[in-house]
Amino acid sequence: HRMLAVVVGLTGVVVVLRPGSASLGLGHLAALGTAVFGALASVIVRKIGRDERTAVLMLYPMAANFLIMGALLAFDYKPMPAADLGAAAVISLFGFVAGLFLIAAYRNGDAAIVAPMQYSQILWATVYGYLLFDESVDRTTMIGAGIIIASGVYIVWREARLGSKSQTPVLRTRSRSSSAASFRISPLLRRMRQRETRG
Repeated sequence: HRMLAVVVGLTGVVVVLRPGSASLGLGHLAALGTAVFGALASVIVRKIGRDERTAVLMLYPMAANFLIMGALLAFDYKPMPAADLGAAAVISLFGFVAGLFLIAAYRNGDAAIVAPMQYSQILWATVYGYLLFDESVDRTTMIGAGIIIASGVYIVWREARLGSKSQTPVLRTRSRSSSAASFRISPLLRRMRQRETRG
């Protein structure tokens, strides 16, 4: 059920993206590479997240990004306006907070549950595009968004239901006969102990 819901969510992503409606370019390949390496990073976080500190999991990727992008910046450096520097600072802050949330999610939850939640990035991008850039939302995008939301809600609902079943109190699973038998056995044990002490 879980993997089926993930596939359904991915189908919603395909509906929103509509492959074939535009020619594939470098941006599409970059997005595909982001998905592949992002999934690999998520698996690594899930693997070592319980044994490693959050600061360490955040530090090494940031240090690698700083070194690699700093080296590439030497070939194509252009001074940034003050407004762009402020926007870059906001991006860094949001990215830092998102990284903390992502590490916490993969540390405490299964990857198959967290991954469909990341599909909602398409929904947020659509909302922000409409509010900030006056981009219209067509019917196909709304259908794909509905599929994504439905798959995520189903996974959360199913896992919550399974979790409630696995945490059923022990007393609820006992039958009346077994509980009655336990009360009958305890006085019998007491009498046997009294006889042993007297003897």
